[in-house]
Amino acid sequence: MLQREVLEKNEITGLKAGVFANIFMAIAGWYTYSITNSEALLLDGNFSFIAAISTWVAIMIVKVKHGRTKVFPYGRYFYESFFVFFKGLLILGITIGALFQNSIKIIDFINGEQFQTLNPKPILFYSALMGVICIALAFYYKRKNKDIGGVSSILDVEGKTAMIDGFLSIAVGAALFLTTLVPVNSKLSFFLYIGDAIIVILLALYLVGIPIKIIRQAFVEMGGGVIQEEEVRLHIVNVLKEKLPEAFNMRAHYISKTGSGYFIVAYLSHQQDLVSIKDIDWVRRTILEELKPKYHNIEVELILGQEEESTE
Repeated sequence: MLQREVLEKNEITGLKAGVFANIFMAIAGWYTYSITNSEALLLDGNFSFIAAISTWVAIMIVKVKHGRTKVFPYGRYFYESFFVFFKGLLILGITIGALFQNSIKIIDFINGEQFQTLNPKPILFYSALMGVICIALAFYYKRKNKDIGGVSSILDVEGKTAMIDGFLSIAVGAALFLTTLVPVNSKLSFFLYIGDAIIVILLALYLVGIPIKIIRQAFVEMGGGVIQEEEVRLHIVNVLKEKLPEAFNMRAHYISKTGSGYFIVAYLSHQQDLVSIKDIDWVRRTILEELKPKYHNIEVELILGQEEESTE
């Protein structure tokens, strides 16, 4: 089994690269916005800045999340859930702000206010550069995670996020550039002035569901709710049923996830009135050994003789 220090070192090394990359992309987005007047690039820069901050916070969480105290006897994985919740709120705020800001821009244009046309030359260069950086960062995250056996959920999520961000940057840049090719005398000439605002609104409407889902997931975790990933829940339940001896009957179960920490409680009954504590502990260890290679930060508890309503 990989040592915790090796896991933390690889996670932190990968995340540090993400911080620097996102800071660069944020500055590039803001600068390109200043010379192109494109609100879409401003939104892209703001997202990169939020990503840099959140990744830096993730580094601090990786350093302390495994620590066990009297207050957090199973580890400080709650910090991860709080971090995700806060990040979701920030992204939602930026998205909603972009919706209102660009809606007002379109209304002002309809009311006769004059706007400058977009400067198309830097747009393609920016979108191509940001796309390459994001996709390269995604592969870097993937490689760092592969070096430690693919056990880091943080690197996995950050890698997928960077890949999506890269493709979106390329798509938005291409769409913005196409709006600048509209002839001045065309019926679609309004794209020359508010094409970026229209793209931002469409993009924001597409993205708004993502932070809402993130916030909901984190809220459930912080509240101690049952695990929301159905595939993971079914796998754990199947392991419980498979590893329980025939003499034991699982009346109910409670499976929760907080950050990267998992907590499982199985309510059991036994055919005999008296059961050896050693037998119960052997069953618990057997289940734990089966689950730990995949869910590294996991606790399993067995409660005998307590009948509960099934959560299945």
